[in-house]
Amino acid sequence: MKKLIFISLIILSLITSCHNQDWEFEDYDYTTVYFAYQTPVRTIVLGEDIYDNTLDNEHKCKIIATLGGVYENSVNRILDVTVDNSLCQNLQFESGKSVLPMPSDYYSLAEDMQIVIPKGSRTGGIEVQLTDAFFADPDAITNTYVIPLLIENVQNADSILRGEPAVENPNRAIASDWGTVPKDYMFYCIKYINSWDATYLRRGKDVVVANNGDNSLNTTNVYHEDYVADDQVVKMNTMTLGEVSLSLSTRNGGSDINIPFEIRLNFTKDGKCTVSEPSTAGYSVSGTGKYVNDGDEWGDKARNVVYLDYSIDFGTTTHSFNDTLVVRDRDVVLETFTPALVP
Repeated sequence: MKKLIFISLIILSLITSCHNQDWEFEDYDYTTVYFAYQTPVRTIVLGEDIYDNTLDNEHKCKIIATLGGVYENSVNRILDVTVDNSLCQNLQFESGKSVLPMPSDYYSLAEDMQIVIPKGSRTGGIEVQLTDAFFADPDAITNTYVIPLLIENVQNADSILRGEPAVENPNRAIASDWGTVPKDYMFYCIKYINSWDATYLRRGKDVVVANNGDNSLNTTNVYHEDYVADDQVVKMNTMTLGEVSLSLSTRNGGSDINIPFEIRLNFTKDGKCTVSEPSTAGYSVSGTGKYVNDGDEWGDKARNVVYLDYSIDFGTTTHSFNDTLVVRDRDVVLETFTPALVP
């Protein structure tokens, strides 16, 4: 009995002496700084989003550098960076479009051209301020312009990940030129979408009237499901800072042939818009609309909505549309690109 009590006391003492302790890891032998991504595509999302896009609406973004080799950063690490437009020479996107250095009047960086990775953090950034000239450029809505940034020097870190070349005169952008790819540079591609560019759920009706008296063409097309989430999925695409395009289709009475068409919506700052046709269209469009915050609901959430009232004269028939388009999402995803040499 005494033996059992003694054993029980030992077990109890072991249990009570156990408590959670912080894990401790040793740092690596040396510290490095680098850019985690070499060819990211940053989409400036104007308007509202489910994510915090405060910087975007200030026409800003941030280029981030990373510290490696430590679990806890105990000092400020200071990186000297430079813009090297020569890095873009003879490079193209997957589309075949040239990789262009962003014109200097399209943006500004901090005057000291430094990235500080502060004590207590393993990342730090340099802010990019975009100018009105960037948003006025029609090429700024696609992968066109990059800020080619290079880490030149670092304080309070042992090294910069410059890579190990596999050939003489390697090109930083061509992975096959390297045994270990460099991470001391970044082609920071920037484009934007305007406040109305989004994926929408569309419902409404289309009243069709023949222009030639052929009543067999007359009909009313209704597109409205029981649940908003099941309505037509359509996409508005940025054309300029205030204009989007929307591709749709319709049918005449007695026909199962879809008639595709495109409309352009030109918005003012108060959310009102005019509806028109593209310059190359073989039909005419007229109408108006408005963008309303929290104007509809689905998924137990208030959603922004666009109301449109417009007509299209296709020659044979005139279609009068009354559309409600509820914002589903902004449809922006993580994107990178792979540069290639111009043939």
